[in-house]
Amino acid sequence: MEQVQDLDQVAVLWRSLGHSARSVLAYRQWTLQVLAAARESDYREISADRVLRLARGYARRRHHRSPQQTCWNWLSAFRAFAWGLQQLGKAVGSVKFTEHRASDPVIAAFAQYGKKLGWADQTLRVHERYLGYLRKYLLRRHAPWPVAQLIDLDHFLHGASKHWKRTTVGGAASTFRAWLRFLFVTGRSKQDLASSVALPPSIAFPRPARALPWSTVRQLGHGINRSTPLGRRDYAQYLLFCAYGLSTAEIIDLKLEQIDWDAGILHIRRVKNGATVDLPLLPAVAKATAVYLRRSRPQTICRNIFIRHMIPFGPLSHATVGQRVLCWAKRAKVEAPYLGAHLFRHSFATRQLERGTPLKVIGDILGHRSSQTTRIYVRTALSRLRQLALPVPK
Repeated sequence: MEQVQDLDQVAVLWRSLGHSARSVLAYRQWTLQVLAAARESDYREISADRVLRLARGYARRRHHRSPQQTCWNWLSAFRAFAWGLQQLGKAVGSVKFTEHRASDPVIAAFAQYGKKLGWADQTLRVHERYLGYLRKYLLRRHAPWPVAQLIDLDHFLHGASKHWKRTTVGGAASTFRAWLRFLFVTGRSKQDLASSVALPPSIAFPRPARALPWSTVRQLGHGINRSTPLGRRDYAQYLLFCAYGLSTAEIIDLKLEQIDWDAGILHIRRVKNGATVDLPLLPAVAKATAVYLRRSRPQTICRNIFIRHMIPFGPLSHATVGQRVLCWAKRAKVEAPYLGAHLFRHSFATRQLERGTPLKVIGDILGHRSSQTTRIYVRTALSRLRQLALPVPK
């Protein structure tokens, strides 16, 4: 009975974070399942490690098709419940894992191989991500691993090309080349098949940048409900997109100390080159960000301005930001061939170009190293291009 009362009080805290009634109901159901499986009245005896073991056993007994989903649901609910108990002043077990799940040993050896060759940390992370995708794909098809067959690599890249950009597919193919060369050098493969992986053709600026009319960008803002905590977070991000053309990564990585409130300056750190650019903190952006920080942002030690409103609190992911943009579009009844957070950057550049802003200024705001990168937006400024069009001869 006491556990149910505690859960009721925690559910009130979940709703104060902006969770929908449906989300609160799901968290409540999963938490009850955890408590029933643990059979403990002392919350300190329940930890993330134990919840994971209980979830696996529960899924096995119930013959669930997706044990991983059960583990994910129970861990999310337990961490959310633990956060609520801490707010109520009650002790609970650790929400962090102490059982370390080892990664694939061959991928770990590949990372050490790359470090000896002097690969950058970012390069290693990209390689490991693509190899993780490939490993899951091969294991799902019961194909050989780690020495993959060329036909399996070809099928993977062909399938990925349907929803990845050409440059992303090219990056994955480059990773697989390095992987095959590593397997041969270390004696894991009898043949060096690296050159057999074909890279997609590289075409500079194959099409104009995808940009929305500015009226459509304004309409997207009508799909944000600013009366909720999530809505206030979304609105501050929306204004940053529109006012400065920031990328998703730059908004995700924006820290509290990067805003100089007294001087009215926004210090933006470029993700690609690490450079810092100082931009004027516009009043509308400052007001929306301050409202979110004061009224809606959960209390956490995380220094990122925009964080998840789900426990454990932490930085947003790229996928989350993109999903929120789709939510805005759905509520505002905006239909476009392509929708995503990066469209704001393209639309901002096109808008500035149509207003007569010099390319050099646009490039400096966007953080472009070369003017060639900024020139791609000339092809999207249709209103100015129409003024240059010659009359059709009769």
